[in-house]
Amino acid sequence: NKATKERSSLLNNMIGNKSIVGSSDELGINRKQEETSAAKSIAKPGSLSSFSPVAPGSWRVVYAPHMTTMANLAGGSFQVEYDLNEDGTMESHAKYDFPIVGQGYLSVSGTYSSVDDTYCRVDFDEAWIRKIGDDNVDTSRPYATIDEVPDSISKTIIRKLGRFFFFDAVSVFPVSFLDD
Repeated sequence: NKATKERSSLLNNMIGNKSIVGSSDELGINRKQEETSAAKSIAKPGSLSSFSPVAPGSWRVVYAPHMTTMANLAGGSFQVEYDLNEDGTMESHAKYDFPIVGQGYLSVSGTYSSVDDTYCRVDFDEAWIRKIGDDNVDTSRPYATIDEVPDSISKTIIRKLGRFFFFDAVSVFPVSFLDD
């Protein structure tokens, strides 16, 4: 997840030189039929019809310069995973490690959808945390849902803070490249 000039350059080159295919089905067929140095991207990567066939599943963020920058400012790190469900719901779990607050998971849940052919959006409606080492049980994984989090004042505070920070300006993302 570390942002470097080399990674940014490689990513920009991949996006700039991509070959467009019409659907995820064509993506698989074309990979078998021809070998080319151009990376293949599904057309209209932000549209629901384009990403619906390939979205469901668990996804790990491998390159997010904005997250790296935020983490570096506070001397910490994030490792983010998304669980996208077929019905358009999702959960996101960010494992964090920061000097003052320690280690844990910041999790959110909500929905994902399309704005247009090149933009998607996420709408989170719940937020929760699980500090690593706070209890006597296995904390190697986050709480999967808000319902698993024990009732407490901190649960209530985190939920309210999360809802306060979920606004449109941080909900819409460009999608420049999509493959399976």
